Amino acid sequence: MTLLPFKAVAVDMDGTFENDDKQFDQQRFEKVLTKLRKQHVHFIVSSGRPLSRLQLDFYDFLDRIDFVADNGSILTQDNKIISRHVFTYKTGIKLINFIETNYPEIKIVASGLNKAYLSKKTPNQFKNSMRFFYPNIIEIAKLTDIPPSDNLTKLTLNCSAELANDLERKFNQTNCERIHCTSSGFNNIDVMPANVNKGQGLKYFLRYFNIKPAELIAFGDGMNDKEMIELAGLSYAMRNGDERLKKIAKYEAPSNNEMGVLQVLEKYLA
Repeated sequence: MTLLPFKAVAVDMDGTFENDDKQFDQQRFEKVLTKLRKQHVHFIVSSGRPLSRLQLDFYDFLDRIDFVADNGSILTQDNKIISRHVFTYKTGIKLINFIETNYPEIKIVASGLNKAYLSKKTPNQFKNSMRFFYPNIIEIAKLTDIPPSDNLTKLTLNCSAELANDLERKFNQTNCERIHCTSSGFNNIDVMPANVNKGQGLKYFLRYFNIKPAELIAFGDGMNDKEMIELAGLSYAMRNGDERLKKIAKYEAPSNNEMGVLQVLEKYLA
């Protein structure tokens, strides 16, 4: 049996583990996952996608993998939430008001623990594009009408990635509960509570499993993968990935359309 140089695997989804048709080779993954588990290697999906979407993506594997969902806001092991980081209700509503007032052109999806929300006034094209990522999405008259019983984990904003730093800086200037903005690609920005990112989520799991960062192998394609790529002892940027991330990662993997993650893992397992 090949002795692996890692004890945990972390993979992004869009542009990394899945191809451009939002699919992955499930039979091939089954074989890789079986071999990894025989060597007690943890497989962690680390994505900006909400938990509800990831549970559909990996329906047949839920009891064998772990999730860092919503860019680090929700962590699950064996399909059970073990950690969550959410906005206070007051800050979540204040943030929505801030964006709608200062950036009225931005379209918003608010991701909660129970549901995802968007305004009924949102253009249908955007609604339709978001329904894949947020299968439990509902439409409400105003986003500020989100029920206090739900906890917001993340906002997804349809806008240029160049606005991320500006929005984060302006909101944090006047608010004690700070936010963190990161580009998720595809002309979207994800907004989470400050210090929430994939890297922090993975650090939690590494402590939980008693694994060192040097024993982590990570795969990503975009700058919202930056923290986890910097954390991992073995780090791969996808060939189709952001050039800035390629400069941070130690290695390059074949593209997502070539099932590059599985290719690399298969070579380690050979």
